[in-house]
Order: sequence, then structure tokens, then C-alpha cells
Amino acid sequence: MRAAHRSGGFTLIEIIAAITIVAILAAVAIPRMPVAQPYEERGYAEAIAASLRQARAVAIASGCDVQFTLDAAGYRALQRAAAGTHCATSGVFSTPVRRGDGDNIDALLPASVTAPASRQFIITSAGDVAGGPFTIAVGALRVTVESGVVTGP
Repeated sequence: MRAAHRSGGFTLIEIIAAITIVAILAAVAIPRMPVAQPYEERGYAEAIAASLRQARAVAIASGCDVQFTLDAAGYRALQRAAAGTHCATSGVFSTPVRRGDGDNIDALLPASVTAPASRQFIITSAGDVAGGPFTIAVGALRVTVESGVVTGP
């Protein structure tokens, strides 16, 4: 007589049952996973706040006003063109302000972030914000720009 011999492993029915359970759990759990939008909004608001602080530092260090523009395309910081060894005291703001790493202080609006209200203001060479204070809303987050101070998320 031959003894019944059972090899290890799973039967086809057990594998199909396990795959079905995993598929049902995935169908229920995946829609509840957080979306990227709140993270992108926070990142964009923090980038605006950091860029405003950097633009203020450049205005103070260079002795030249900085124009910060925020619109549906994104944000950017500009200074007036050079006049000899210093910046011009009047005229169009056309020279990009650079960060310490050499990159321009600018960024495009992320696709999933609703554009904040358009704003344009001048950060004076003393570090003050002309015409402020301003509040920039990025989703539920707020960046406040006051004379000499930028507070944000």
C-alpha cells in the first residue's frame, strides 16, 4: 500500500482566494490614501516664504530694492539693472535676484496648486516691505509679509 504523499505549497484555489482578498483590500484602501495636493501646497508656501526671506537678505546686503512678484505663473524676484557699480535708483526691475547657490529666486506654480492672488511688492534696501503688510494664501496656508518679517507655514 502506498502512503498518501502531500507535497508542500498552496493549492490553486488558495492562491486565487488570497489574490481576491488583496484586490478587495486595495480597492477599498487606495482611494483613502492622502493625495499629494496638501503636500505640494505646503511645499510651495514654504518656498515662497524662504524666497521672500532670501530676497529681503539680498536687498539689505546689496543696498538695492527688490521687486517680488507672485502671479498665476509662479513667483520671481527682480532688481533694477546695474548703474556703474551699483543698481539704478529708478526704472524697470529686470535683473533676476540670485540665491547663494547661483539659482534665480523664482519658481513655477505646481500643477495641483491653486494660484494665490497676484501680488507685487517692493522690499526696500532697509529690509522693509513698501505698502505692506501682505498675506499670501496658498490653499489653507498663509504667508504673511510685514516690515522686516516673513512668517509662514
